[in-house]
Amino acid sequence: MKHLKELTKYMESEGFELQRQKNHLVWRHHTGVKIHTASTPSCRHSLNQVKRDVRRKFIQIGIRS
Repeated sequence: MKHLKELTKYMESEGFELQRQKNHLVWRHHTGVKIHTASTPSCRHSLNQVKRDVRRKFIQIGIRS
């Protein structure tokens, strides 16, 4: 449960909102960027990996450099 709270807090701070939740969590940004994350990650580094994915997506579409 701690993972979900931390993930939600981070994703909302980046401007994402939870689009749907079943086996995975699907987050959507107002620019149209979608990020899929695990509902129950097996790795303790999963939050860092999500942060990396968000950073890379934003760089890819030109929001951040």
